[in-house]
Amino acid sequence: MDADGHSRARRPETTAGEAVGTASTAPIGGPLRKAFTVVEVLAEAQRPLTLSELSRLANLPKSTLHRLLRALTDIGLAVQRESKSYELGTYLSRLEATGGSAGVQQLSCLVTPFLIELFQLTGRIVSLGTLSGTKVKHVGALYRQEYVELAMALRQPLPAHRSAAGRLLLAVAERNPADRIDAAPGDADSDLAGTGAMRHEFERIRRSGLSYARSECVPDLVELAAPVRLGKSGPVAAVVVGDTVNSKDLRRVARVLRSTANAIEHELVGAY
Repeated sequence: MDADGHSRARRPETTAGEAVGTASTAPIGGPLRKAFTVVEVLAEAQRPLTLSELSRLANLPKSTLHRLLRALTDIGLAVQRESKSYELGTYLSRLEATGGSAGVQQLSCLVTPFLIELFQLTGRIVSLGTLSGTKVKHVGALYRQEYVELAMALRQPLPAHRSAAGRLLLAVAERNPADRIDAAPGDADSDLAGTGAMRHEFERIRRSGLSYARSECVPDLVELAAPVRLGKSGPVAAVVVGDTVNSKDLRRVARVLRSTANAIEHELVGAY
């Protein structure tokens, strides 16, 4: 499956694990298990490791390691030194530093393999959005260097109703659109109009299962979000793909985004 979600010589409906070219019988997230084996080896190492050492300790051929390390270094899970040796990168420490409840941190760690896969498929900003009161928090963000400014802006909690991820979570949680915090005090007409527009937006999101919007807090950012449900307890997070407003239509990655959300839900069923 390519980044726009189109199948290539396989059945139309694919899981996130199948989208990177594995057989249909492979386990969910299977292609990334090798990558996390490499991460575990680097985490346990007392010094940077050469490619040969990694190959021996991870029990992987060098050709496979070359492909894995390109992706791991791109997102900060590994760092290549001038000596051409490798060590653990800063991504996991950044993830830990995002703060939040233990439940959110546990969730973000469980879904990280799927976020990495989505990042590899789309090449866009990828994150997990969670609702905290009237604000949305993004954790586990993955991004290329060209998106660093947009990604840094997502580190701060943002008003939920001003982003695609937040609107999706508010809508599926059936929050009252009137519970907004951006209406001008005493401006009843403006508040009524805004509430009506938001209620219509929430209904559209619930019908489609997706939220697409330009961020009102981060200039030049547009987001597409899909909910991740945990059994009967409802949505717990939103899988989010972001890009600049000048990019090609972000909604073209909707299919692969849905596939990723479905794969995450499958994984969470056994974890909670």
